[in-house]
Amino acid sequence: MPRTVLAISLALATIVSAAASAATTNTMPFSQVRKGMHGYGETVFDGTKLERFDVEITGVLQNIGPGQDLILAKVSGPVVDRAGVIAGMSGSPIYIDGKVIGALAYSWQFAKEAVAGITPIDEMLKIAQVDGKPAGAYVAATPRMTGGEFLKAIVEHKTSETFESMMSSMTGATPASAVAGARPIAVPLSMSSFAPDTLGRFGKYLDPLGFMPVPSGASSTSATTSTTNTSKQFAAGDAIGAVLLRGDFNVAATGTVTYVDGDRVYAFGHPFLDMGEVAFPMAKSEIVGVLPSLASSFKFSNTGAVVGAFRQDRAVGIMGMMGEKADMIPVDLEVEGSGPAQKYHVDVLRHSQLTPLILAMAADTVVAGAQRAAGERTVLLESEIKLKGFSEPIVLHEGWAGAQARQAIPSYIAVVAGYVMSNEFRSADIESVKIHFRHADDLKIAKIVEASLETPKGRVHAGDVVKVRAVLKPFRGDAFIDTFDVTIPDDQAAGTAYLLVGSGSVLNQVDFMLVPPDPRSLDQVIAVLRRLRPSTELTLGLYEPTDGAVTAGVYLPNLPPTMRAIVSSDTSNGPQAPVRYHASQHLAHPLGYIVDGVVKIDLDVKPAI
Repeated sequence: MPRTVLAISLALATIVSAAASAATTNTMPFSQVRKGMHGYGETVFDGTKLERFDVEITGVLQNIGPGQDLILAKVSGPVVDRAGVIAGMSGSPIYIDGKVIGALAYSWQFAKEAVAGITPIDEMLKIAQVDGKPAGAYVAATPRMTGGEFLKAIVEHKTSETFESMMSSMTGATPASAVAGARPIAVPLSMSSFAPDTLGRFGKYLDPLGFMPVPSGASSTSATTSTTNTSKQFAAGDAIGAVLLRGDFNVAATGTVTYVDGDRVYAFGHPFLDMGEVAFPMAKSEIVGVLPSLASSFKFSNTGAVVGAFRQDRAVGIMGMMGEKADMIPVDLEVEGSGPAQKYHVDVLRHSQLTPLILAMAADTVVAGAQRAAGERTVLLESEIKLKGFSEPIVLHEGWAGAQARQAIPSYIAVVAGYVMSNEFRSADIESVKIHFRHADDLKIAKIVEASLETPKGRVHAGDVVKVRAVLKPFRGDAFIDTFDVTIPDDQAAGTAYLLVGSGSVLNQVDFMLVPPDPRSLDQVIAVLRRLRPSTELTLGLYEPTDGAVTAGVYLPNLPPTMRAIVSSDTSNGPQAPVRYHASQHLAHPLGYIVDGVVKIDLDVKPAI
């Protein structure tokens, strides 16, 4: 072995040995913990000042879970005696004879005394042995729906129901992490700048995850400078934040640092969400105060400077790395209403399960800030989702009127983002998101009351240009007329055909029934999304007979009989969907209204003259 390589190997071995020796010196393994031992814990109750509380070991539980032991302890002290085990104390280091034995992590609801469960430190340190993903990686979820199911939910305006299903699958799949009847100490989720009813609406999705939504001040890089601890490094007992959203709105989970080993920071002592490899910004936190509560006492906190990134979220705690960066998704939101346009910017965590929820909350708050608490309303959405590796963004246009507008918009955005990030075809990273709302405090709905062809009895010839006249009646407004000039194709077969004039969203549903999509790639899903027409467009479709099929996600129109037979007999790509009618063309006029209704006009097509 060359001398240089040997020297490096010896140096590395020395460093590893020194680190292991330091950990052994500063920690006490579970095997040495005994009932009756006395010690103390450290946490922050106010500002960034570490405060001690007393600990008495009341027992140890071996193998209470797969590879898990638990230490039982009674805790006491001025604050704990008044408030009990407090949400936000997760990870508080517990010391016996000056050595860390583990992290305060579990509690028993309705316990008459402040009894807690401690996760042994030797189990927490094993987190570092798990291989992590590169910076910026996010947890890939099992697909919640197929591409076809996703497109159907979009077209049939069932995104609210789909969003509920997404959230229930996430909360249902998240382990309760109950150990010997105990539950993880709740994690305060500090939230700033959100509308109160946003917190009320989305809180039901956060509670089952072990989060306790708590109001907070705005995040600030100087939030931790009001007290004595201004170091960018962490120490055991410090308050620590896992940032889910930052910018004009902020969301961060607050816990306590258990142990610091070089650049590695261990915290919580129980899972954050038990998601494995993660990429959350890791931030300093300042505790504003403690609120004693019979239900569950908790800490108020402000989130400070981001100083690293969490990389592991395991059953025995979370681990972050100082100085590393967690890649986030930049999101720009703008809302126009009766007053000046309001612009917001946030960075959202990159996570296939949490990103849709956090994105929905931000969108909901923006809409809430632009509308009245009650009454009529119309909201038009324009959104652009840019994906890494795709030349063109996903562009979304849609509108909602009435009470359902507030409910539908966040769900719509969340379902699209959620599907893209957890689709069944390929990994897809969202590069950026732009969301633009136009809000009005009235119902901008226009109902189609009439549509007719100026050619008598619908008789047309291939190659003709015919005029279609549509009469629309806005809600509490005067009727108006819109017209289309429709060119009948030169090769249009003689016989029956028909026109549909109506809302773009209604014609989307018709097209899906006639030519059901069967996407076999993410590109095909996105291609269908791009073809969808919003309900704010008055749309005309020319429909004619055909003999086609959808196979392997591709629509093949007007197949000759021999080719049709070949396609029908080939089942290697799954079942084929026969197509008897299809839209040969679409014309659309944006109106700025939600178009209501559809009218069918039958055609008798004659050969070209």
